[in-house]
Amino acid sequence: MLTNTQLQDLAELHRLAEQFAAGVAIIGAAALQCFFDMSSLTRDVDLVVALDLEDFAVLADALKTRGWTREEPREHRWYGPSGSLVDLLPAGPKLCQAKRIVWPESEFEMSLVGFEHVFARAIPFSFAEGVQYRVAPPIVIALLKIIAFMDDPHRREKDLNHLAEILGRYEDESDRIFCDEVYAAELDDIEYANAFLLGMDIATIAMADELEIVEEFLDSKGISDEELDDLVPDDMRQRAELRFQRQLRAFRKGLERDRKS
Repeated sequence: MLTNTQLQDLAELHRLAEQFAAGVAIIGAAALQCFFDMSSLTRDVDLVVALDLEDFAVLADALKTRGWTREEPREHRWYGPSGSLVDLLPAGPKLCQAKRIVWPESEFEMSLVGFEHVFARAIPFSFAEGVQYRVAPPIVIALLKIIAFMDDPHRREKDLNHLAEILGRYEDESDRIFCDEVYAAELDDIEYANAFLLGMDIATIAMADELEIVEEFLDSKGISDEELDDLVPDDMRQRAELRFQRQLRAFRKGLERDRKS
């Protein structure tokens, strides 16, 4: 999970955010490490703070006075005084309502669609004795990964790897893998139950505009039956693509389950 260096910088950032009565939540790969046993630690920590741009600017000034440095021209990327790399995104009420942030200096735009779920569904997670922070659960991370990829497919290719991780491991330790809904779905294999359940659960939390983006993602990344049949399981790369495509199909089945029932 997080290193001692990352936890030290995270603790200071939380103390500063408390002065604004602003919530902070961990998202991205660092959040996934809290739920899945992943082989490598993430170099950076993605954080969301419940502030709009005017208050975020004050927080940024406070960070600088305490030894934090910003990576120019990326207004969201910071280095903590202990050396950790933090991507810090403001997502206050006005920004979440606008569903997009335009950074004031670079004018770079980023989608905030789905970020309302971060603070609504983040759960406390213990990183050490007496050290607890809020973390977005896999269902929220999956939704944000899909939205981020569709917002900027050329720059967000790594999100597909994280999504594949969630598709293969969602609810892995749960008895839901063997529930009646999974068997009724007639999946290609029980190993795709995780993806089916993720789709079913996202359908229950996502707003209409979010579901539209998810469906656009599935349409853009899915392939035809003929293309699927052409994939060679003996080839390592094609085997991974075959598994991902079957995961996407199971995910779509879950997403559309209630609409067809």
